Amino acid sequence: MVLAAGCGYDSGYTAPNPPRPDGLWTASASPSAILRLAPSQLGSTGALTPATTITTPSAELATLVGIAFDAAGDLWVASQDDSLLIAFAPTGLTSSGSAAAMVVITSNAGSLSGPTSLAFDPEHRLWVANRANGTLVRYDAAQLAAGGAQVPAVILSGLGLPTAIAFDAAGSLWVSDSRANTLVKYSAAQLAASGSPAPAVLLSAGSNSLVKPSGLAFDASGNLWVANTNGESLAAFSPDQFAASGSPEPRILLSSSDDTVTRPVGLAFDAAGNLWVVGGGGALTEFARASLGATGAPEPSARFQLTGYSLLWNVAFWPRPAGLPLF
Repeated sequence: MVLAAGCGYDSGYTAPNPPRPDGLWTASASPSAILRLAPSQLGSTGALTPATTITTPSAELATLVGIAFDAAGDLWVASQDDSLLIAFAPTGLTSSGSAAAMVVITSNAGSLSGPTSLAFDPEHRLWVANRANGTLVRYDAAQLAAGGAQVPAVILSGLGLPTAIAFDAAGSLWVSDSRANTLVKYSAAQLAASGSPAPAVLLSAGSNSLVKPSGLAFDASGNLWVANTNGESLAAFSPDQFAASGSPEPRILLSSSDDTVTRPVGLAFDAAGNLWVVGGGGALTEFARASLGATGAPEPSARFQLTGYSLLWNVAFWPRPAGLPLF
């Protein structure tokens, strides 16, 4: 595992000076905590103790799911049951213990309802998938700085069960709907105002392509990877396959016969192009970039569980990998 700068998409930010919380970060829903694995731990197999464990003295950390870094290195997490967004400054992430939240955003008339996934757009605005009420909401920079019960700048409605979101290189937002077994794309132009726009692209399930799709991630070649939770597989669609609506079969479909891919829920690529998967039972699995080129059941290059934590949802890397549309 190498955390190094890549090439390709312009990441659009300058990393802050140390201290920097380098490594893989994940949110544990039960027990609630924010966990970091140091770069030196990421080639391991078996049980691991996190290098850093962050908690808070209040009830704000409950059922943590979505996790994302902003351009300044602040870590944002979504508390699903409490319908909160919480941000921690880099200086609060340097050691284990109880850390005070830098910003807390609460729901305003249902604006946050079971938030599950977070993503920053090219303008560094935060988008949230609300699984409980089928909406996507956007918070602008001033709202993120102020905290409190904010009315989102944009609210998109009409989805069934939005579980994960990810931006492509063009600034279009992709959403996995685990109720409808679909992937939908909203173009950058559709994200400017509230409403219920018809998706610019709608991908429906083929024979084995989308089975309760959850986590989403784009690789450096622009392929869209999907975690099929109930299908216990990872599917990849190439740009030509998702250029228009349809029911394409995945260009690549990864599965396993030895529980390597068990109920996957979260995906993220690291700077070296390796794919990290959050699976059932809180397992974290790495598939090396070289093993991602064809359908099959590749051997993982790393696989471990975090001691005492069995319900993880998503992962994020700091420094944020270049070469990916992580704005």
